[in-house]
Amino acid sequence: MENKKYYSWVLYDWANSAYATIVLAGFFPIIYAEYFAATIDSSERTLYLGISNSIASLLLILLAPLFGLLADRFNKKKLFLSIFALISIVSTLLLSVVSTNSYIIASILFSVSLLGFMMSNVFYDSMLIDFESNQFNKISSFGYAFGYLGGGIAFVLALFFLYYAGQSNIELIASKKIVFIFTSIWWSLFMLPLFFFWKDDDKRNKLNVSILESFKELFSNKKVFYFLIAYWVYIDGVDTIIRMAVNYGLTIGFSSNDLLLALLVTQFVSFPGTLIILKISDLFSIEKAIVLCLLIYLGITYFAYNLYSVQQFYLIATLIGLVQGGIQALSRSYFAALIPQNRSSEFFGIYNMLGKFAALLGPIVVGMVTFYSSDSRVGIASISIFFIIGLILFHYSTARAKQRYF
Repeated sequence: MENKKYYSWVLYDWANSAYATIVLAGFFPIIYAEYFAATIDSSERTLYLGISNSIASLLLILLAPLFGLLADRFNKKKLFLSIFALISIVSTLLLSVVSTNSYIIASILFSVSLLGFMMSNVFYDSMLIDFESNQFNKISSFGYAFGYLGGGIAFVLALFFLYYAGQSNIELIASKKIVFIFTSIWWSLFMLPLFFFWKDDDKRNKLNVSILESFKELFSNKKVFYFLIAYWVYIDGVDTIIRMAVNYGLTIGFSSNDLLLALLVTQFVSFPGTLIILKISDLFSIEKAIVLCLLIYLGITYFAYNLYSVQQFYLIATLIGLVQGGIQALSRSYFAALIPQNRSSEFFGIYNMLGKFAALLGPIVVGMVTFYSSDSRVGIASISIFFIIGLILFHYSTARAKQRYF
């Protein structure tokens, strides 16, 4: 049963990564630009796309701590994961019936689907606590690695289908909206093992605390608090690059085919990349591995500002693939090792809330800077500030942790 529990947990990342790849990072920005919002200019479209991302993040900020507390109190991680996954799956499916130039409806459905996706990950992340603590880095990294591999395979299948059937007269195929149906089916199918094999503890958690008390306890734990502040800042840059990269490529004139190929490169590099970063953390330390990822991300923003050719975009895609899984996996396992086991959903609710509060700022900053400067290069360069501040705060958090314990 333990092996089934482990493999079903990893397979869920394989399942929902199809949404992250096909919808969030890949096809939705393209379909939004070419179909849902074809009648508005690129600067306005970037602003609306940033607002759609930010609204979902704002709702997660409000809901994640509350539902995390409920999941811990009643030991119902799987139930809450399933509910929010279903919300995302259904709203993604509904995107396939939205008509052309209906960018308001498309934006709303996208925000709902993104909220469901992020909320389900609150409970998925908290399930990591159910494994042995000395395996957190390994299990978390394998989850992300196979997630990127699964997302990449789903993405390839979608590309192959559209390549051979893209000239169809059927609007669902010609507009590429069929990928929303494919994503919903993929996610539903591969989450079934988690639904059948994951067993939550049937005992009700006797802790009876409020959200306010949870925050007070978190803030009193300086090691957790300082790490979360650093994470809050640097994960903003990571999420914003994931969400806005394809739209940035479109605004500077690259074709959608080139951008989808670059995204494919990112997905398949992320599988070995995540395992390489795991190995670096084993050889040196998890702190040094996270710093290395942030330095590479800082370099990525510099290269993106000076981007002029598709070949350069592929190089950036490779660098992103090298670090994006590693920094997410190690941040998750680093945090898991700091928090009490019987409060995992509650604390991961706060973890995701703070991470997505940053994601509330990132896309809107890029959107607003692009809109007011009329220069998407300046907009993408603005992400660098999150990595610079994140590096400083993370260094400070690790220094304070050492002072506390030595």
